[in-house]
Amino acid sequence: MKIKFNSILLLAIILTGILSVSCKKEQSPNDQNEIPANDIRLANMIKNFKAKGESGLKSTSEMSIDSAIWYIGATANFTYGDASRETECTWHDSIFITLPVNNGKITESEVFNKYETVIQSLREKYQSLNEENKQLLAVTITTHSLSETSLVCKVTSIFAFGFPTIPITFNSVDSWFFWKEIQGGICAGGINNSTTLQSDAAEETEKRIRYSHAVPCGNYWYESKTIVPIDDPTLYKIDPNNNTPSNHRYCYLYWNSNQYPDFSDCINPSDLNFYLSKTKELIYNDTDNNGIRPVGSSFIDIEMNGYSYTQQQPNATIYEHQAQVFYGILHWNPNPPTPLD
Repeated sequence: MKIKFNSILLLAIILTGILSVSCKKEQSPNDQNEIPANDIRLANMIKNFKAKGESGLKSTSEMSIDSAIWYIGATANFTYGDASRETECTWHDSIFITLPVNNGKITESEVFNKYETVIQSLREKYQSLNEENKQLLAVTITTHSLSETSLVCKVTSIFAFGFPTIPITFNSVDSWFFWKEIQGGICAGGINNSTTLQSDAAEETEKRIRYSHAVPCGNYWYESKTIVPIDDPTLYKIDPNNNTPSNHRYCYLYWNSNQYPDFSDCINPSDLNFYLSKTKELIYNDTDNNGIRPVGSSFIDIEMNGYSYTQQQPNATIYEHQAQVFYGILHWNPNPPTPLD
């Protein structure tokens, strides 16, 4: 009987853990049986666009440049994107597409043709990924150049792969090099000095942000809107009133200069968790609350990297983390995402 009781207790603990993870999910309108009317309207618009394009009938209808960009991205995300995916690993890829413009308009048939071009590219990239548990998260389309006769767009896709396995914070022992291009891996006598050099503090921070990111339950897609770059960490100071730089947690993202004491490219566990927390604060807070997230949008993904350079006046070496943060508007989808297989 004692063994049976312990088994039941163990099962209860496991179930409690599963429920705790599930509570990480965002509450969704569908959880309350309140589907936004706008989401239904968008779903119908996209379905009508696809039905007309797939009919094979050439359409002479025209749309604005902004509408053309929206339909390509929204249709791809609505059909193939999964905003409910939890992950710690993502892979980004970009292509360029060109659409003919006539008097500021683009024909509906040409927009659908370019949509199919984008999907073919996504499918090829997806199939070339030699990873398990693959899924398209979202596509973001931005204007690269525009003339009187042509529109060139950059199409950036975000794929998730693998299974979330790492803790959501850094441990209390291991320090990480800020950038793998300089050395990479664990440094300063960490418990796992045999770690390969394929990772660094920026990538490990990325993984923990993705893994702890709350996602909605059910079928949802991102209407991708914008990419916010963080090219200069000093624009996001911990204390906006402090104009005296230092190497002691001066910015929300890691920043170090050999002009100041304790210069190092090896970030200790305490600082790693500090920068992880502050980066989350910066990217999740909206622009009305000391963050960078556009009001009304949701976080999709972050791509961080290390960067080093030598400034001329005064002569100094700078180590820092930079980032691109992807945001979109969350919408309900009546159907699960279509596989890209």
